[in-house]
Amino acid sequence: DNVEWSEEQELVARKKITENSTITLNNEELKKFEEDADEYWNKFYGIHQNRFFKDRHWLFTEFPELAPQRVKNDLNIPQRAMSSEHESTMQNNIKLNELDDTQKEQKIFEIGCGVGNTIFPILMYNSNPNLFVYGCDFSSTAIDILKENAEFDDKRCNAFVLDATKDNWSTPFDEESLDIVLLIFVLSSITPE
Repeated sequence: DNVEWSEEQELVARKKITENSTITLNNEELKKFEEDADEYWNKFYGIHQNRFFKDRHWLFTEFPELAPQRVKNDLNIPQRAMSSEHESTMQNNIKLNELDDTQKEQKIFEIGCGVGNTIFPILMYNSNPNLFVYGCDFSSTAIDILKENAEFDDKRCNAFVLDATKDNWSTPFDEESLDIVLLIFVLSSITPE
């Protein structure tokens, strides 16, 4: 978010992390929450529907690749998208001239899509007629809510239930056919083991 913390703010945050780290669950409780996570998320979405998380319109500042035409036409160009005459110290930065091909087929896959708070802004702002977005979540309730949204268009999007922690996946796309994979809040919620 390009926010710089003062030393005092960082010390307060580290203290709070240390305090919160003293409260732990036993292994049996941890196993239960992990094994039944889909049930807890189904209950969560059953209660909150699509009213809890906000649509992520900020994504295009951090990840201009998700809607390159918007970045190209926007006067407030994100910091990581530079004009071709500027050099970058980071190899992964993109240049505006690399964003020009908006007619090329583009496939984006979001793991942990919930009710579409990332998918719908991508579909709204990315003007590529050859864009297709896949989204999965292990909450069947979230996928149902996403598909009931008036903005859902199965010609541009496919949402399906998938447990990303499993070894074998059944997906509606071929291996190595995706351009971008998003895991915005998923990795932090899965145990490394």
